[in-house]
Amino acid sequence: MAYKVLYRKYRPQDFNNLYGQENIKKILIDSIINDKISHAYLFSGPRGTGKTSTAKLFAKAINCEKSENGIPCNNCEACLNYENSPDIIEIDAASNNGVDEIRDLRENANILPTYSKYKIYIIDEVHMLSQSAWNAFLKRLEEPPKHIIFILATTEIQKIPITIMSRCQRFSFQKISDEIIKENILRISKIEKIKITEEAANLISILADGGMRDALSILDQLSKENTEITKKTIEETFGILTENEIEDIFSNIETGNIEKINSIFNEYFKKGLDINLLISKIINYLYNMEIAILQGNSYFLTISEIKSLSNDLINCYNKSDALNLIKINLVSYIKHIHDDNKNVTKKENVLETNIDEEQEKSSKVVNYDELKKIRLNNSFVDANKEEKNKFKKLWQSFELKEKSQKNSVILSLIEDINIEVVSKTNILFSHKSASTTLLFNESLEILEEEFYKIEKIHLNFICLSEKEWQVEKKKYIESKNKIYKYIEEKSIEKYNNSDVVNQALDIFDKDFVEIN
Repeated sequence: MAYKVLYRKYRPQDFNNLYGQENIKKILIDSIINDKISHAYLFSGPRGTGKTSTAKLFAKAINCEKSENGIPCNNCEACLNYENSPDIIEIDAASNNGVDEIRDLRENANILPTYSKYKIYIIDEVHMLSQSAWNAFLKRLEEPPKHIIFILATTEIQKIPITIMSRCQRFSFQKISDEIIKENILRISKIEKIKITEEAANLISILADGGMRDALSILDQLSKENTEITKKTIEETFGILTENEIEDIFSNIETGNIEKINSIFNEYFKKGLDINLLISKIINYLYNMEIAILQGNSYFLTISEIKSLSNDLINCYNKSDALNLIKINLVSYIKHIHDDNKNVTKKENVLETNIDEEQEKSSKVVNYDELKKIRLNNSFVDANKEEKNKFKKLWQSFELKEKSQKNSVILSLIEDINIEVVSKTNILFSHKSASTTLLFNESLEILEEEFYKIEKIHLNFICLSEKEWQVEKKKYIESKNKIYKYIEEKSIEKYNNSDVVNQALDIFDKDFVEIN
C-alpha cells in the first residue's frame, strides 16, 4: 500500500476530530441541527488552520442521511462515498481562475445533485479568481438554486470583493494554539510509533506557527530518520536558534560589537534558518526585557527603544531580504545606543573642563540637522509633479538594476521607501522605519553615488521618518504662499573632511581643488 503523508492520513473525519476552531465548529453544527443552512460561506485565515478540512466536514455533515447532533454518521451512502461524491466539487482557484471555468460552474450548478440533498462547491484559494471571473461568479451568487451551497476558502481576505463578502456568511479561522498542536503531535506519534520528546513536540508546534498541517508535515519529515526526535534534531534540521544564541546577539548589541553581529548573521545566512522564527524569537526576547524593566530591573535599552525596535523587526516579516534588514536594524540601534553613551561621556567631560554644555551639544548635531533642513527646503523650491513623475521612472529603473545586481545593502535601504517631493536638484523621501531612515541618511553619499553610476544624474537625497514627513507636510501646506529660496550646502561642516573631499584630492591636483 502506498505511503500516505501524515497530514492527509490524519485529516479529521468529523467535527469531533477537528482541532482548534471551537466557536466555528459550534456555529456550523448548530446550523445543521436547526436546519439553517446558508447558500454561501467564506472561510478565511492563515494556512493550515483547518479551512478546507472544515469545508469538507461541513459538506459531509450537510449531506449525511443520518447525522446526529450535526455529526455525520460515517455509515450512510453519502458518508461512505463523500470523498468521491459527484455532489461535492472541489475547485482550486489558483489553477482555475478564469472566466471560462466560472461560466462552466454556473452552467453545471443548474444540474440537480446526483445522490445528495445539496450540490456543494468548495473553492480553495478563491482570492486568485480574476476580475472577470468574480463578475461571472457574482451573478450565480446573487440568485443561487436552492440545491447549491458555496464554501469559499482564502488566506487573503483583503483580496475578496466586498460584493462577494456581503453575500456570504463569514468565518475567521485563527492560528491553532501551540498546546493543541503539541498534544496532537504526541497523540499521532504514539499511534505511528514515532519516538519523540515532549520538548521536541513543543518546538515543532512553535515552528508550525499555528498551522496543524505544517506541524504534521514537519513531524513526517523528521520521522524518516527512524531515530528519536529531539530538540537538537530539529535545531540541526531547520537551523533554529537557541535561547543562548539570542542572548549572544543582545550581548553584542550592548557592548557595541558590530563586527561580531556581522559574523553572527553571516553564519545565519549559511545555515538558511527560518527568518520569521528568528524575528519572533528576538521580539519575544524584547518582550521579556520590557516586562523585566517594568518590574524594576535595568537594561541598556529603554521601553520606548524596545517598542521601536520591535516595530521595525515586525516590518521585516516575509521580506525577500529580511535577514539583512534585521541586521541593519540591530546595527542602527547599536549606533544609536553607543552614540548616546558617547554624548553622555562627552557631556561629563565638558562639565569637568567648564566648557558650555549646550554649545558642545549643538556642535555635535548641527551638521546633520542643517543638512536635513537645507535639503528639505531645497526640495520644495521648484518641486512639481512633472519632475516627480520623471524621477519615479528613474527610481524604478534604479531599483530594478540594484535587484539584478543583488546589492543587498542598497536594497535594504531603498525597499519600501516613499518618494514625497521632487525638484530638479533635491529628492525628499520618507520611510515608516525610523532606523532605516537613520541609516539612509548616514549613507547619503553612497546612495547618491550609486544612483549617479546607474542613472548618470547628480541629485541630493534626504529621508524623513513617516512622522517627520507628516509634520513637514502640514507646515508646507499651511505656508503654501511662502516663497522658498534655494540654499547652498557649502557651509555645512559635514563635507569639509568627508571621504568625497579626500577622493577629490587624490584624483586631482590639490592646488586646483577649492574646499569651501
